[in-house]
Amino acid sequence: MCGASQSQKDVEAAQQQFMNEAMKQQETSWGQDQEILNQMRAVYQPIFAKGPSQEGFSPQQKAQLNTQVTEGTAQSYAQAAQALNQSLAAQGGGNVFIPSGATASIRAGLASSAAGKEASQRLGIAGASWEQGYKNWLQAAAGMGDMGRMVDPVNFSGAATKASGAAGETANQIAEQNNSWVNAAIGAAGRVAGAAVMMA
Repeated sequence: MCGASQSQKDVEAAQQQFMNEAMKQQETSWGQDQEILNQMRAVYQPIFAKGPSQEGFSPQQKAQLNTQVTEGTAQSYAQAAQALNQSLAAQGGGNVFIPSGATASIRAGLASSAAGKEASQRLGIAGASWEQGYKNWLQAAAGMGDMGRMVDPVNFSGAATKASGAAGETANQIAEQNNSWVNAAIGAAGRVAGAAVMMA
């Protein structure tokens, strides 16, 4: 039997159809991936561009945290001042004289302690913001790297490339089998010519 069988031709047609579908799907996926990549780039690029030394809290977040610290410190100071005043008033049943300078010094110490606590907490907020900024930068760097891998054409077009290769290989096999009668005829002609030369 000369030429490719019908089943080989059917396989080639199926492979060709699969290759066409894979290429269409690749085009669709590419467009969708570009949309996602653009959204990711819009988030990561500005963070990455600021470098590792950036604050991680927004101005609104920092303002809210600092307000909470101020209000919390003010409440604590008010409670401590009230307790101090009650304690000073109760000294010796309220009949013991405490020089005004001593009272002022005690109250100043309390106020200084409250101010120090507030400053320390504000410094903690600032430090946490810088630390978060560094973490954000690292995450943006990793995200930018992932984006590069996502658009790698070798990874992206694998299915279509494999389908194309399989379809091409089958087409070559069919072409060889379709031409096998030509090769057989040439071989036969060569044998006949060889026999004629030998007889002469």
